Amino acid sequence: MATINNVTIINTNTAAAEQVESGLQRTICSPDLCDSTNLTVYRRTILEGRQFDVDAGEDYHLIYVMQGSASGHVYFNADDHAAEEGAGVLLTPGDSARFDAAGSDLELLQMITPKPPAAVEDGLPGGPGYFFNRRTLRALSDASGGRVRRFCAESSVRLLDGNRLTPTNAIQAGEMHYNEGGASPYHAHNGTDANPDGAAHVYMTFKGRGKVDVGETSQEIEPGTLVYFPPGVPHRLNAHGGPLDYFEIQAWRSFKTTILSDEPLGLKWYYERHAPDAPLVEWNQS
Repeated sequence: MATINNVTIINTNTAAAEQVESGLQRTICSPDLCDSTNLTVYRRTILEGRQFDVDAGEDYHLIYVMQGSASGHVYFNADDHAAEEGAGVLLTPGDSARFDAAGSDLELLQMITPKPPAAVEDGLPGGPGYFFNRRTLRALSDASGGRVRRFCAESSVRLLDGNRLTPTNAIQAGEMHYNEGGASPYHAHNGTDANPDGAAHVYMTFKGRGKVDVGETSQEIEPGTLVYFPPGVPHRLNAHGGPLDYFEIQAWRSFKTTILSDEPLGLKWYYERHAPDAPLVEWNQS
């Protein structure tokens, strides 16, 4: 039976920091550190008055502002955006962006995954990349009312005009909020024919405290805790002692989720209504 010892738990607050031109760089998940096939994650501190330039090269990069300032800047595709909390960019191969820290330091979460094979993309074009912020992302609520999520990257999420949020299956990622008492079903993610090794699956806690269950064992997590789940390891996450905010990542986005607990609500999610009289629409995850 799997236990909490089958997952990797890292305190990113005390992880070794390398001094780089833009500030501080912490490697918090990688194939060497977490055995995270297809995913490397950095926590970056861009010191006030400095900038971070990123060129995606042949990979996909998702860069998310954990802490920022409306005085800071995100430059992408010749546009200038506020580097505020919850903003960021999805960079597809060949894209580039710049983050300028002004008014305060910037705390960034940078996720990198290689270009997936055609079978994973399943006909998706792979690009273009885009800028996002929390105000423009569609919120989803689970059927229990205990959880709310906002994907920054997810190919099955539809915008109000019917277009996909994300034109690639390279990465699925976004904010998660658990109300007090909120919990996920006990579940496991396994590989697919297109991605037989399974997805690299990571939680990064921002605010509040949680508890991760694996089998009969558990581990409390706090702000700055990163948890990496190898494919196939069953788990459940609970808010513990109040609300919980964290960031969730899967790369590549080709996996099968199996619900292992007897919960009729399962993984049913609904788009939050864009108007009070709008119909309730279920999120089709296929």
